[in-house]
Amino acid sequence: MKFVSVLVILFVYANADMARFDNYRVYTVTIENEEQYKAMKYLEENSDAYDFWKSPKINGKADIVVPPHKFADFEVVASNLNMQAEIIIENLQRLIDEERPRNKQPKAADADALDLGWDDYHTLEEIYDWLDEMKEAYPQYINVTTIGYSSENRPIRLLSLSKKPGNRAILIEGTIHAREWISPATATYILYQLLTSEDPEIVDIATNIDWHFIPVINPDGYTYTWTTNRNWRKTRAPVSMLCFGVDGNRNFEYNWLRADETGDLGGSKVPCTDTYAGAYPYSEPETRATEGFLNTHASTIDAFLALHSYGHLFLHPWGHTIVPPTTVDELGGVGRAAAAAILAVNGIQYTVGSSNGVLYASTGTSRDHTYGHHHIPISFTVEMRGNGPYGNYGFFLPAEYILPNAQEVIKGFIALIHRAREFGRFPIN
Repeated sequence: MKFVSVLVILFVYANADMARFDNYRVYTVTIENEEQYKAMKYLEENSDAYDFWKSPKINGKADIVVPPHKFADFEVVASNLNMQAEIIIENLQRLIDEERPRNKQPKAADADALDLGWDDYHTLEEIYDWLDEMKEAYPQYINVTTIGYSSENRPIRLLSLSKKPGNRAILIEGTIHAREWISPATATYILYQLLTSEDPEIVDIATNIDWHFIPVINPDGYTYTWTTNRNWRKTRAPVSMLCFGVDGNRNFEYNWLRADETGDLGGSKVPCTDTYAGAYPYSEPETRATEGFLNTHASTIDAFLALHSYGHLFLHPWGHTIVPPTTVDELGGVGRAAAAAILAVNGIQYTVGSSNGVLYASTGTSRDHTYGHHHIPISFTVEMRGNGPYGNYGFFLPAEYILPNAQEVIKGFIALIHRAREFGRFPIN
C-alpha cells in the first residue's frame, strides 16, 4: 500500500497536476488510554491512507485526514477502540477551493505601493519581489541576504531591519512547514507594520529592537503547495527511491530523535512520513542555512519566534520531555502576556506551555535548538489560527482571516516584548 501511494504521488508530481481531496474528511479523535495511543501511532507511522495533521498523545487529541474509501474502515477502528471520533471537516477540497478570494479587487489607486495586500496569499516569487521592494524603499534600515539554497536550488532569503546600532534582536522563522500559508502572510504583515505604522508601541519595537525575518525557510515545499499538492508539509529533497522530503522542524541537532518519558521519539525515522527527521541532523540545506545564520548572530538575539499553524498555542521548550526548562517562569510569563493581549483583540484564546506538555512530543525542532544550543532565552513555536470559533479550516485558513490573525499576533508580540523587558531582555540603549 505504501508503495502504491508513493507511485500516485510521483505520478502527480511528474504530470504537474494539482492533487485533489474531494470528499476527504478530517476527524478529531480523543485518545484516552495507551491502547488507543499505540493504535494511532501505528497508523501514523505505517499507513499510507491516513494523514495525521496532529500527532497522537495520551489525554490529547489527534486530527486525521481520511479519504472516502477509508471512512468505513476508520470508523470500525474507532469503534473497536472505543475511541471518540468527531468529523470536523466534511470535504477538504471545498476548503481548498474557497481558501482564496474568487473575485479579488484590484489595489486602490491611492493605496500604498508597498502594501503587499493581505486580503490574499502570495507565491514565493511575489514575496521575494516584495522583499526587494522594501529594501529599495528603506535602504537605510533594511538588508536582504541569501543565507543558503534549497535542495532544488531556490534561494533562502532573510531580511534584517535595524534602525539603530546596539539593539538586541528577534528572529522570525516562517514556513518551515510548507502548507502553513498563514505563516509567511503574518511574517510579511508584521514587517510592513514595523516600517510603516505610526502606533507608538510599534514604533518603539521597530526602533529599539533589530528584526530578522526568514519568511519562507522551505521555498521548495512552499512552491510545491502552489503547483502540485496544497497539503504538502516537508521539504522536497529525495530521501529514498520513492519518497521526498524531510520535516525541517525535526532536523535540527539539539535532542534530535531523543525519546521522551513515554518512548516517543518526537519525529520519525521512516522517510515517507510527514515527520521524517532526516538521515542525520542538518541533512537538509534549509536547516543548514538557518544554523549558519544562528552561528553568527545568536549571541545578539533575545527571542526566536517560529510562526506555524494551527492551534492557538504559544509553545516553549521542551519537546523531548515533560520536565520544564529552568527558565519556565520567564517563558511562561512572556507567553501568558502575549496570550492575554491576543485575547483582547478578537477574543481568540491561546494556550501557553511546553510543547511536550501542551501538544505532543517533538524533537530536533528549531525552537528547542535555538533555546538549548544557542541559548536564546525566549523561544516559542506560535501555532496560529486554523480551527476555532470562526470555523474549522486546519491549514487552509481562508484569506479573509489573514488580517485578523496578523493583527492579533503583532499585539501579542508587543506584549511579549514588554513583559520580557521586565526580565532584562531588549534593553533600550
